[in-house]
Amino acid sequence: MIKKLFLIFLILIFSTNCSFDTKSGIWTNNEKIEKEITKKQIKILFKENEANYKELNKNFVIKTPLNSKTDNYSSSKNNLGPRVIVDILKKKSKYKFSKIKYFNYFEPELVFDKNNLIFFNKNGTIIKFNDTSQIIWKKNNYSKEEKRLLPVLNFSLNNNILVVTDNLGKYYALNVETGKILWTKSHKSIFISEIKIDKNKFYVIDNDNNFNCFSLLNGEKVWEFETDYDLIKSQKKLSIVFDQTNVYFNNSRGDIYSLNKDNGNLIWLTTTRTSDENLQSFLLKTSGLVLDESRIIFSNNQNSFFSLNKDNGLIEWKHNINSDLKSVISEDTIFSISLDGYLFVIEKISGNIVRITDIFKGTKYRKKKNISVSGFVVGHKKIYTSLNNGKILEVDISSGKISSVLKVSNGKISEPFVNNGKMFIVKSNEIIRLN
Repeated sequence: MIKKLFLIFLILIFSTNCSFDTKSGIWTNNEKIEKEITKKQIKILFKENEANYKELNKNFVIKTPLNSKTDNYSSSKNNLGPRVIVDILKKKSKYKFSKIKYFNYFEPELVFDKNNLIFFNKNGTIIKFNDTSQIIWKKNNYSKEEKRLLPVLNFSLNNNILVVTDNLGKYYALNVETGKILWTKSHKSIFISEIKIDKNKFYVIDNDNNFNCFSLLNGEKVWEFETDYDLIKSQKKLSIVFDQTNVYFNNSRGDIYSLNKDNGNLIWLTTTRTSDENLQSFLLKTSGLVLDESRIIFSNNQNSFFSLNKDNGLIEWKHNINSDLKSVISEDTIFSISLDGYLFVIEKISGNIVRITDIFKGTKYRKKKNISVSGFVVGHKKIYTSLNNGKILEVDISSGKISSVLKVSNGKISEPFVNNGKMFIVKSNEIIRLN
């Protein structure tokens, strides 16, 4: 009993500040705490809803090539669909920067400005690279003291305005052409979500589980919506999507909200978590939301995969799939990959599972319990899946089998990003371009 109380006390201290708060030095012990939670807690919490997969219709052939999605609102909906990717990835080039110390604990996002890309280094310097890995401009908006805290940045780009939020409670905007700071603001708490720009405003969620709408022109708050506060926060970046009238998001408790975009009034709320235990909130990781026509698709690492009706929040169908990876939708078909390497092909409307394929089958990865999927991107004929050991698996969509394995790194890599047919992978000290 004493040991259990002591463990809970450690977790409370660990999560009082958000994921990348470096002020207290608390992240130096993160690896040990994470292992203790994994060994002592996860089996108990998830035992009743454990996912035990078996391959289904593994010989069923998916017709390829898949059609690319053309949708002016695809970015706002996280609904990019199949991407145009060079069929044979054989060349590799690198964009170098100073190593990000806490790379293993955040989800990097790449921003592309035509053929140029934007990222940051360990002290919060924003760097814009051109297509030949040369630096176009560099900009740092932090004091010496703030630089020592190793700020971690998130980006969103709309036309020529780049919006930045960080783990220090700071947010600002730059001119993407010149790197000039347009305005800078400070917030009462740090930010824990992706940023979504909607015309002359943008949306972001803070560590208090509050949804914020800010002006893109000057950074002033337009409106705010408070959701239920959780002392112990999930370590997964929260997700936001929107359409013509409403904005949809999840908070760290696993609740899904729909708000009116103009005034922030609540339209509906759907709870997807089965327990109110704070420890379970800490372990909960929900995938990015994907908005498609009349439904919202998402999953979590507590073995739940949902389709919600976007108009009323009602659950249309649900499956027992363990994944915190954002799904990809191609016309009437959903592609999802579980964290332990099973590829699911699902009918979008009915929710019927068309095929389940073990993409690790016959490989050494199936026997290694510490190997997991970091993310994936769907092309016309292949699915490119990044693993936490630095490998990328090329999976044939039609059969669900691995066609080749690419070694990108010896350590953790990000999910694949695609721009103009080229694939980009983020490491702690460089961005790798494959084409």
